Amino acid sequence: MVEILCPHCEEEIGLDDDAIGEFICPYCDEDFTWGELSDDDASTDFYDWKGFRIGFGIPNLFIILAWGSLILLDEYEIRFNFLGIFNSGDVFGLLHLVSFLSLVSILIYGIRIKNKAMWQGSLVAIATAPAFFILGFVWYAVTTDWSINLN
Repeated sequence: MVEILCPHCEEEIGLDDDAIGEFICPYCDEDFTWGELSDDDASTDFYDWKGFRIGFGIPNLFIILAWGSLILLDEYEIRFNFLGIFNSGDVFGLLHLVSFLSLVSILIYGIRIKNKAMWQGSLVAIATAPAFFILGFVWYAVTTDWSINLN
């Protein structure tokens, strides 16, 4: 909330932080303009698309990487063992776990810093993650001639 003074009667008026456009003073009923307007008097777009892309893209990127790595590891029969803890089959599950954890952490972070676009992107990612998972499953099945081997 921002407090401004009416340009006509000098009374204090409370407006939302993202308020832009023409308003009527509740004290003197005079019109006044607040915020930046573009050349054609239309309000400018202040939606944080970068925050939305972070909230939506990062978790779903890990799902796409999980399926892509599974296809790559299976097609070229790449096998590895990392420190005796993870083998090549674990990459698939680990990337899905990282996807879920990044989704939750970005959602909480977006709510905490009051970045509406970021937490909205995370909520959209929650809604679309099952679709990415199913598309990844179909992609894997088609590229491996439907011989699914998750071992």
